[in-house]
Amino acid sequence: MRPFSTSRIPAIVWALVVLFLAVLVSAAGMLAWTTRKAALESSEEQVVRFVAGAEVALNRSFLSVDLMLSGVDNLLGLSTSMVGWIDASVSSNLLGVVTRGSMLVSVTALLDAEGRVLASSESTGARHALQLPPGFLQSVLAPTASGLLVSGPAVSFTSTRTVLYLARPLQTASGARLVGVAEVPVSKLVAVLMQGADVSGLEVALDRGNGETLLTIPDLGNEVQPQPVQVPQEPRERAWGVPARLSGVPALVVSRPLIYPGLRISASLPMAMALADWERERNAIAAVTLVFCLMVLAAGAMVAAFFQRITAARQAMAQSKATLDQALESMVSGFVLLDRRHRVLHWNRRFGEIFPWLADTIAPQLPFRAILEQTVPHHLPHAGTEELRQWVELRLARQRNADAHGVHEQVQPDGRCIQITERPTPEGGLVITYHDVTVLRRANAEIENLAFYDPLTGLPNRRLLLDRLGQAAVLAQRSGQLGALLFLDLDHFKALNDTLGHEVGDALLLQVALRLRTCVRAADTVARLGGDEFVIMLNELAPTGEEAARLAQRIGEKILGSLAEPYMLGQHAHQGSGSLGATLFGTTLQTATELLKQADIAMYQVKARRGNGLCFFDPRMQVAINDRAQMEADLREALAQGHFTLHYQPQYRLDGGIVGAEVLLRWEHPERGMVSPAQFITVAEESDLILHIGQWVLRTACQQLAQWQKTPQGRHLQLSVNVSARQFRQPEFVRQVTETLQETGARAHLLTLELTESLVLDNVDDAIGKMHQLRTKGVRFSVDDFGTGYSSLAYLTRLPLHQLKIDQSFVRNLGARATDDVIVQTIIGMGRNLDLEVIAEGVETQEQKDFLARHGCDLYQGYLLGRPMAVAAFGALLANSAA
Repeated sequence: MRPFSTSRIPAIVWALVVLFLAVLVSAAGMLAWTTRKAALESSEEQVVRFVAGAEVALNRSFLSVDLMLSGVDNLLGLSTSMVGWIDASVSSNLLGVVTRGSMLVSVTALLDAEGRVLASSESTGARHALQLPPGFLQSVLAPTASGLLVSGPAVSFTSTRTVLYLARPLQTASGARLVGVAEVPVSKLVAVLMQGADVSGLEVALDRGNGETLLTIPDLGNEVQPQPVQVPQEPRERAWGVPARLSGVPALVVSRPLIYPGLRISASLPMAMALADWERERNAIAAVTLVFCLMVLAAGAMVAAFFQRITAARQAMAQSKATLDQALESMVSGFVLLDRRHRVLHWNRRFGEIFPWLADTIAPQLPFRAILEQTVPHHLPHAGTEELRQWVELRLARQRNADAHGVHEQVQPDGRCIQITERPTPEGGLVITYHDVTVLRRANAEIENLAFYDPLTGLPNRRLLLDRLGQAAVLAQRSGQLGALLFLDLDHFKALNDTLGHEVGDALLLQVALRLRTCVRAADTVARLGGDEFVIMLNELAPTGEEAARLAQRIGEKILGSLAEPYMLGQHAHQGSGSLGATLFGTTLQTATELLKQADIAMYQVKARRGNGLCFFDPRMQVAINDRAQMEADLREALAQGHFTLHYQPQYRLDGGIVGAEVLLRWEHPERGMVSPAQFITVAEESDLILHIGQWVLRTACQQLAQWQKTPQGRHLQLSVNVSARQFRQPEFVRQVTETLQETGARAHLLTLELTESLVLDNVDDAIGKMHQLRTKGVRFSVDDFGTGYSSLAYLTRLPLHQLKIDQSFVRNLGARATDDVIVQTIIGMGRNLDLEVIAEGVETQEQKDFLARHGCDLYQGYLLGRPMAVAAFGALLANSAA
């Protein structure tokens, strides 16, 4: 027989709970059903009792009115008199006496066959006809009518209340038919019906046999039409679930006929009203049942949870050892558990993998000292006996102080780094874990190397350099030994990268780094900032600035000489050079960033002198840099505020006619006044401002062209606009020019774009492509400063040019230098052979103009003919010329 399992107890508990709940719910349902049946029976008894009472009350009331109307014959002596004998006054008084004696009738009247009032219990009745319902008088006078008739609801003429008319036919001695009528207010009939009734929600209706409703309780007025009469065939039979007489909702309907044919009293009690009290009882039963069910469920859950916890605890205890063993075996760290006497209790597989020499000897209750004695020869293979013993004692001493030195690292003979963590147990034992952190330590070293060293050359990067430089600057100020900072930038490195590729460029940087290391001392620092920029920090050169500068210059010249030696970059031989900027540190306390900036500024001074040299930082350089920065800021402000204007220098034919003008940019500074382009164009070209300024000049010039096209003297004028190299090299340059011409409405063939030789020769194919695209639109091109280049003649025939402009440096020396005379003649002859216009700029004397004219120059521009002027002055010049 198998032992009883506690895991089955929760299922048994829940089965008992379900059974008890089923019994409880069934008992509650039976109780609710019983109370519902009792409620329906009680309501049915009340409705039947009410209908019986209402039937008796109505029969009695109608019978009393019928007797009163029958007695009118005897009261007025109608059977023994003629109609003409009836005294209205006397008869009315008699009727009034009879009416006042009735609790139900409000007015009694005697009418002839035509409906005229012969006598009335009202004092004014003889003068007013009763407003009987249509056809009611004829029904009373019908030959078949002999008893009491009841009319439909009507409104009383005198009281404006809803009334019923009860009438009975009468006859005089002459056989004339009269009608006795009694007016009964509906409200009095309602009072008779509802006397003593206390059934809530009861609906009562008095109907005629033809379905006409005489009165309803409650009064529906004209808003709702009563439902058709639906009653059982037997008069006293009752029915549940049929529509109520008034509201039409499911109800108990009880209907009985009155003693007068065609009249029936009906009472309806809606099911909802009949069961209202029962619903409250049902809800109470449901609530109590729900509470008991919840209590049973809670008790069952508590009992089941209790047994489940017991079962789970037993299972956890049964599986704890297996789980612990599995966890220990799956650990990535080695694990050893020692008892209070530091003997081995447990270990895992990873421990044996880390210390393979212990795999055959480790066993339970083995002293940890024995493990250390077997381990130390592998750590110190060449140590003596005493040294081995000291290592073991030191390791045990560290173990005894595990609270203070819980974590330490141990390097294995194979180079692995093992992190050892020792933690005491509550029983006095020890838990030792061995974690291999070799990969982590190598990763940390690599991260540190990436954070502080250049990955290509292995030199310190900017971060490490700034840290060392800051410390060196402080140390130099304290010790009085000055140092120097050299900023190196390789010359023409970008061209090497672009032509031979980045792999060759990287090879050059590696060789440069090697040469720099050989040129300095071990205490100095060589760093790479990025690209082709290197920084050399020279420490403790000399106590005086002159001596330190002399030593720094000697080392710098040594570096430049080393860099000038040929390089072998794979299959390519390369001859290089560098630009060195130098600054001293240690005289005053300066930040590393400031020192680096000073050396950078000095290096750019060398770059400005075509490189391959050394320059020391001078404070005046900083002033120039600041002025340049301020100039750039002012240019941005001028562009935003519209401080730029255009001046126009006229261009003439030989006969003196104006053919156009060259657009020249002018800057009206609010404080400096008119600023020469020579002062700001260079700054603009070295920043992105030249793009915005160039676009503004082009748009303004095209707008001016469009305005001149509207005047007779200006419609054929041409404008020459200088284009900077950066503006022309933009990929969107052609689109910008085309859109500007379209937006301003200027004619493209009147616009001449002046390009320098160096701009065209920098990228000939790109220049030719853009020029051809604009040439198809009609735009003309001119080579500005022609003759100053050295290889332009080779590409001249490929360029879609329209004009050559002779540089003013040649025009200035005409007649004074024979070589310039020959160059000018050659340019003019070349232009004529290539069918190009030739214009000379800088014509300042009549002799220069005559020389140019003799050799066939087409156009002229210079101070001799006209200076640059504002647009208004140029307009006046045009007007005078036309006159």
